[in-house]
Parts: sequence; C-alpha cells; structure tokens
Amino acid sequence: MRLNPSLTARLRIGFAVLFALLLVVSLLGVGRLFQIRVDYEDDQTRFFQLELEAERMRSSFALEQAAVRTPTPSPAISGPQLAAAVATARGAADRARELAGDTGGATAVGSWVAAEARWRKLIARPLIGGRAPDPERRATLAQAVTAATDRIAEEARTERDRIREDARDDTRATTVLVAAGLVGSLLAALFLFSGLINSMRAPMSRLVDGARRLADGELETRVEVGGPIEISTLGRAFNEMASELEREARERNRVERMKDDFLLTVSHELRTPVTVVKGFAEMLTAQRNRLNGRQREAVRAIQESTGQLQTMIDDLLDLARSDAGRLRIEPKPTSARSLAQRAGRQMRPHFEEKDQSLTVSIERNVPRVMADPDRIGQVLANLLTNANKYAPEGAQVRLTAERVGEEVEFAVADDGPGLSEEALDQVFERFWRTEAGETQTVGGTGLGLAIAKSLVELHGGAISADSRLGRGATFRFVLPVAGDGRRRRGT
Repeated sequence: MRLNPSLTARLRIGFAVLFALLLVVSLLGVGRLFQIRVDYEDDQTRFFQLELEAERMRSSFALEQAAVRTPTPSPAISGPQLAAAVATARGAADRARELAGDTGGATAVGSWVAAEARWRKLIARPLIGGRAPDPERRATLAQAVTAATDRIAEEARTERDRIREDARDDTRATTVLVAAGLVGSLLAALFLFSGLINSMRAPMSRLVDGARRLADGELETRVEVGGPIEISTLGRAFNEMASELEREARERNRVERMKDDFLLTVSHELRTPVTVVKGFAEMLTAQRNRLNGRQREAVRAIQESTGQLQTMIDDLLDLARSDAGRLRIEPKPTSARSLAQRAGRQMRPHFEEKDQSLTVSIERNVPRVMADPDRIGQVLANLLTNANKYAPEGAQVRLTAERVGEEVEFAVADDGPGLSEEALDQVFERFWRTEAGETQTVGGTGLGLAIAKSLVELHGGAISADSRLGRGATFRFVLPVAGDGRRRRGT
C-alpha cells in the first residue's frame, strides 16, 4: 500500500531538516534586498513617466480645444486638427494606462478618457457642425477633463511616495527576517510554509485548473487524485461531481433536442390542415352572395382564426428552427432606406385604422447594411405591429434609421403606456406579453419580439428596449454596414 501521510505528518517530517535551510534563508534575504532596490528604481521611473504622459494628455486636450476655438470652426479645417489632437491624446492615454497598471492611476486614466470623449461628443462635434453648446456646460466638461488629468498626476505622485515607503518598509522587514533566520526562530515558520506548499501545490493547482475548466463548460474535465489524504478526498469528490454534471447535461441536451424536433414536426404538420381550412374559407368568401348574414359572419371568423393560427405556426417554426440551428438567412448589401420605407408603407394602413400617426425618418446618405431583406422586414414589421397594438388611438409612432459608427441603427418609438423596469427585463422572452392598459386588450402570442431578437442576432446585430411607464417605449436594433467584413450567414 502506497504511503500517503496527512498534512500534519508531512510537517513533522519537515522539521527534521530545519537547520539545513539557514544558508538558504541568508541567500534569499540578500537577494530580496537587491530585488527591492531594483523594483523601487523601476517603479519610480515608471510613475515619473506616467506624470510625463499626464502632461502630454493635458497638452493634447489643449490642442483639441484650440481646434474648435475659432469663431466659426470649419469641418474641413477643424476636423483634421481635432482628429490629430485626439489621436495624440489617445496614444498618451494608452501609454499612461499601461504605465499605471492596476493602481489608482488606471482608474484616473479611464475617467480622463471618458471625460474627454464626452467633451468631444457634446462640445467639439457640435461646434464643428455649427452648433454652439451651452457655455456653462462647455466649461464644466472641459474642467472635468482637466481635473481628470490632475488626478492622474496626483496618483503618480502618490504611488511614488507609496513605493518609497514600501521599499523602506520592505528593506527593514527583510533585514529583520534575515537576522531572525540566522538565529533559527524564523526558519521554523519558513519551513512550515514550505512543507504546506510542497504537499499541496500540485494537487491544489490541478483542482483549481479543473474547477476553472468545469466552470467554462468543459464538463468532461477530471482531475488526477493525489497529494495528502485531505486533498485526495477532495479530488475524488470533484470527479464525482463532474461526472454527475456531465450526465445531467447530456440528459438536458437530449430533452432540448426532443423539444425542438417536436415543435418542428408539430408546427410543420399543422400547416397543411390550416392551409386547407383557409382555402375553403376563401372559396366560401368568393360565394358570399349565396350566403346569408350569419354564414358570412362565420366565414369571416374562420378566415381571421385561420390567419392567426397560421401566423402562430410560422412563429413557432421560426423559433424552433432558430433553436435547432436551422433558421437560414441570406444577407446581402441592402438599402437601409428601402427597408424602413417598405416597412412603413406596409404597416401604414394598420396605423390609419387606429387613427395613429406613423412617421418614417431616415438619415440622409444612410449606408447600406448586410441583411436579409425579408427577415429584417419581418423584424421591422414585428416592432411596428407591437407599437400599433399597445399605443392608444391618436398616438405618434416614429420609425428612424441612422448610422452609428460602423452600424446602422433602426428605432421604433411610440408615446404609448411604456414599460416598467421589470417588464423591460422580460420583453424579449417567449410567450411574454405585458398588459396594454385597463381599457385596452391586446391579442397575440408573445412571440414577435423573441423572433425579432433571434433574427437580429443571427445577422450579427443587437436589439434592445428603452422605456419608462407613461412615457412610451423605444425599440432599437443595429446591423453592420455592408462591406465592413462582418457578413454573417445562418446555418
């Protein structure tokens, strides 16, 4: 039987070689003193360079202010000057962030970057565009950038003082440690920790690495059982837990596949009888002159019900295909303007029925997007339908499209009842519907927004909702600009 002593036994054995470490302690002490000195000089140099970078950031921001300080800034002149100053500032900020490391200086650099970006967005760009921002706001934002620069320099000076104090304390502590080691009192403690590390390091490292990989989803992870009895027991428990998680994951995946296959099969099989019923209803409608009033009303009810059922089946099919990875899109360079205009044109009659106003506003020269026109048209139709259903009669609904960086943002906003914070967290969940109001009843399956989210993400975009109770809601989604190298295709 292989001997596997416990931690206590290993430590007792370790004390037998206690005095053999005296020379090691002395050498380590000398090496530590030398390393403290080297680290002190390196850190002092690093934070002195951080102060210099803070001054470069201050100078770069002054150049940015100068670029937009002329009485009438011209985009053709001020724009390049501002861009050059911004590039210099960003370079200095990157170097400052690298020099600051994980100290408070890194936070100060982040604050400076955020403050400078806010000033550029709210002050510089409006000035170049011919709009004069509020002077008080302009001064406040500029002061925020300057204050952030001062904080960086102050953090650098503080760190230099701290390093000096730490080096002094470390030198004193190391000297005391070496002296104590020479008389043997500290050597016992050092050997105790060495024994703990030597007996636990390798098996604990395996456990930590295994836990990290298991948390990342690698359920097949197992660890080699070894080390002291206590750690060996922990390793066996870890392997048993991982095996159980893997079994449960396999079963969960099997159930999910069964569910997806069931939805696909049932939805597909339901389409045929629904299509037949709808066809017969249309045939009866064509013979409406031969029907009495009750019969015509019944045929109309059949048509409406089959239409709703067919829409629900199509929605279920789309979701099932998305879950199963079978939902396909065919993205191609598509005019964002035509997408928005077509959606507005198709949905306008529904808004007119409720005496609602639909406004379509498209940014001039908005670029083309990589999109499947039919699928993105479906997303826009779902968002507009949602606004049409929940907004009251006479409401204002706006559909906009504009470029945001390397993406185009589509937004549908209304002045309806809005959504609570709790509702916003669930608005894209399947089969979830909020209440329209005390006097308004809204039908539907609660699948439209879930499908819109799946389709937008399949295009490589993102969708979000913003709302406050009583102040309407805004749904936004972004798509990549055509030709930016982010084309995606569903599989």
